[in-house]
Amino acid sequence: MQKTTKLLSILCGLILFVSGCADKQPEPQPKPEEFLTLADLSGRVTLREDSPDVRVIRIKAKAFIKRNDISAAKAKATETAMTKAVAEMVRELLAQEDYNNNYEVIEKYLSSNIQKYVDKTEVNDEKKIFGGKYYGVDTAHKVNRQKVLVALQKDLKLINNSSSTLVPVITSKKNIDLSKSGFTFSDLEEALMNQIQTDLNQRGLRAMDFRNAVTSVQTDEKVKKKFAKISKEQFMAIVSGSPADKALLNTQVLNAEEFYTTGLSLLKLMAKVVVEVNIFALSGNVKGDMALSMNVTAKNVSTGRGGAFANSVINVARRGGPSVIPSAMITGLVKDAYAAMEEEFIPQVIKEMSTISVGGNRLIAYELVLKDFQSKEVRKLRSKLKQIESDDFRYVSYDNSLPTIVTIIVRHSGKVEDLGDTVMELLDSAGINSKEPIVAPDLSDLVFIRLPDEG
Repeated sequence: MQKTTKLLSILCGLILFVSGCADKQPEPQPKPEEFLTLADLSGRVTLREDSPDVRVIRIKAKAFIKRNDISAAKAKATETAMTKAVAEMVRELLAQEDYNNNYEVIEKYLSSNIQKYVDKTEVNDEKKIFGGKYYGVDTAHKVNRQKVLVALQKDLKLINNSSSTLVPVITSKKNIDLSKSGFTFSDLEEALMNQIQTDLNQRGLRAMDFRNAVTSVQTDEKVKKKFAKISKEQFMAIVSGSPADKALLNTQVLNAEEFYTTGLSLLKLMAKVVVEVNIFALSGNVKGDMALSMNVTAKNVSTGRGGAFANSVINVARRGGPSVIPSAMITGLVKDAYAAMEEEFIPQVIKEMSTISVGGNRLIAYELVLKDFQSKEVRKLRSKLKQIESDDFRYVSYDNSLPTIVTIIVRHSGKVEDLGDTVMELLDSAGINSKEPIVAPDLSDLVFIRLPDEG
């Protein structure tokens, strides 16, 4: 009886195993004549740019499948895509010359901890490509603009100080009396200035008030002679670019148009953005309630377009009472006012500071994938690619670990279709027939499939 029970158990187990195997659908294999590439991957991106601090970047990448380990290949391809996404963010933040001259240093530094600069990653599509030898992924990455900016500014020191510097100025056209609270207007000014500077400096920017801004350029004796004793009113006249006869400044600079022209040029060297906080009123009633009203404006002074790009009116209030200390109320109002600025105004400032408008093309890494080429044909193409190196094109390296698929890595600035045409012309001049590569904005590899010789 026991033997019969044991045999039945084994039989049931075998039946369950077979039925389980039957339920599993085998992975569809491409037909022999199909040669899938990254162009055959297409997914829908669900990540959203929900903050000015981030940007969603879509990247397709691949990795060689070693020992049939799909998981490892997928992880490697996703990491490669992540690195390319951060590189794209870097290209947005750096001037062309700075990026092209330092891309190797940048990549080496950022790749050591690439996850630090990416808030979130999603894989939208994935499959075996290149005859099942590689694994391809279509990905999207939420890249943290501010973290990349901090790395370029503070660690690699590749961004000019003036591009990351802003000058906050606290002003008030009304004579606000704070004597009853034991405060002076300069105390309120200092509290707001400290709040703005502390937060923006922690975000990787360089926020300094007008006094520090003027001090920072006093190493030049000629400049020091002109601007060593500049007042806040004079500084604000420079910011606004107001004519001398309307500025109501000190008599020594009245009608001195050169002061404004030189001053504005000087300001452009010191900072990119000026933030003006104009306090309208600080009022209270007999119950001890207090309210603070102010206007905040940000102006980009580093470019010809200039002008204000962010403006907000802030109104905050706090309820008082018999046990409330007026000085504590004012401190609380300052915090409330800055919290209101953080909702919309500060993100606009950060976005403007992070977007450096510069012309020119950056050298982007591309992979030229050659299928079914003979080794001597690959050597000849590599030799020709090295001969055409220029400021806009660089030969980097190659990978021939797979006999039928050889990858040549290059860097090219300009349109990707121009790179494809250049390679095709080199192949044509050598009498080699090849299928034109698929070109798309989100593809960083160009696949050239060798065709049989005519004849």
